[in-house]
Amino acid sequence: MAKMIQSKYGYEQPEWIQADARLDKWLKNKRLAEKKQHGVFNLNTNKLTTNLKKYEVSAMLSFGEALIQLKNGQKLKRSGWNGKGIFIKLFKADGETDMSHDYIYIDTTGLKTNNPDAPLDRVPWLGSQTDILADDWIVVE
Repeated sequence: MAKMIQSKYGYEQPEWIQADARLDKWLKNKRLAEKKQHGVFNLNTNKLTTNLKKYEVSAMLSFGEALIQLKNGQKLKRSGWNGKGIFIKLFKADGETDMSHDYIYIDTTGLKTNNPDAPLDRVPWLGSQTDILADDWIVVE
């Protein structure tokens, strides 16, 4: 029978205790790093973070953070929106269309619904006050 040593998790084999210690250290460092990051501001440098790709899909963003993501070419949705497959994206005017300015559009072409009359379109989007003040924006992959 293998030698068992008591740890904070109970009796374990020595190699498991070493693995637990490495995992605890990693988790502690991760939590410290998260405390230093507040939204798009890094508290170490007191500057706006330029590489926003580190946000995971599940990260909730404010509308200001969502705008930065839109300008970086990401698609976004609100967690409170009804229907799956709906997102907004920034269209950048390129001189090849009649649109001379950038605009945000909402895309419902991927909407998953049982309603045959639901619109499946891409149309310009104007955020409501509720959308603008929301902190539940999510980057769509």
